[in-house]
Amino acid sequence: MRTPGGECVFILQTLVLLSSEERKDTMKIGIIGLGKVGSAFLEACETAAALQVVSVKAGRSPESAARLCGKEGLLVTADNAGVLSAADVVLLTVPDGQIAAVAAYLAADVAAAGLQEKVSRKVCLHCSGSLGLEPLAALSALGIHCGSLHPLQSFAGGRAVFQGIGMAVDGDEAAQQAACFLASELQAHPFSVPASERCAYHAAACFCSNYLVTLTAIAQQLLARWTPDQATALQVLLPLLDGTVKNLHQRQLARAALTGPIARGDAGTVAGHLQVLPEELQSVYRELALQTVALAEANGSIDQAAAAKMQGLLRG
Repeated sequence: MRTPGGECVFILQTLVLLSSEERKDTMKIGIIGLGKVGSAFLEACETAAALQVVSVKAGRSPESAARLCGKEGLLVTADNAGVLSAADVVLLTVPDGQIAAVAAYLAADVAAAGLQEKVSRKVCLHCSGSLGLEPLAALSALGIHCGSLHPLQSFAGGRAVFQGIGMAVDGDEAAQQAACFLASELQAHPFSVPASERCAYHAAACFCSNYLVTLTAIAQQLLARWTPDQATALQVLLPLLDGTVKNLHQRQLARAALTGPIARGDAGTVAGHLQVLPEELQSVYRELALQTVALAEANGSIDQAAAAKMQGLLRG
């Protein structure tokens, strides 16, 4: 089956295979930015035989720096150029709004230390899902291979799981090859998303993760009327959420897991929802329901006439 970007995925997977077979040494990783994402990469790389985090930028927390200093063979430094000099690949895991500034500082540090020739063939990857490669322009001007590697995963806390997740890759050929090798060693699946489409890619991720949390919070607010407290309401909802996700795992198209009144063409139940929902939730419900009508019609669970009737109801 042909999928969008399938050829790019095949090419990247081929690069990963070549890298895995030909590369005998360990890829040395540097990390600038030890927030949730950077810390997750640091922890995950410790379990990968072909990856070694050798240098990190010391953060603002003395306690964090002291903890990292206890790791054997790890350089903890406040010197950006020192992180890059010690590593083969540097991950910029800082917030999106800081990437361009950090890249510029790093480039300035490299120039000030006279390290241009030493670092000219190294790789720098930012880990933003929405940005292209423009924020790394100062590094690219020094001959550093620049790209991006965005893990399609939520980092809300706890141990992050990289195994089996997708990672969006972009950059020049060397940067993509390094990103794919890194992803492969973490048992993730790299795929290509060019700079021109990063915002659309990131919007897809937000729908799946961020807005799922928003919808669950709305359901929790509604359900809490009949439970002792908000926490209990969430605990009651989680098995339903887990069951839905389990159904999605068994499908190739997400819409095939659709159930509920719209999938059945039950306009009466939907009308009842509209009568009782508070005003502030009306527009959210109507827009989501209209999208759901389109899914139900595509699934063939309702016909065109039933879809038109439901759409008329939802549009008021």
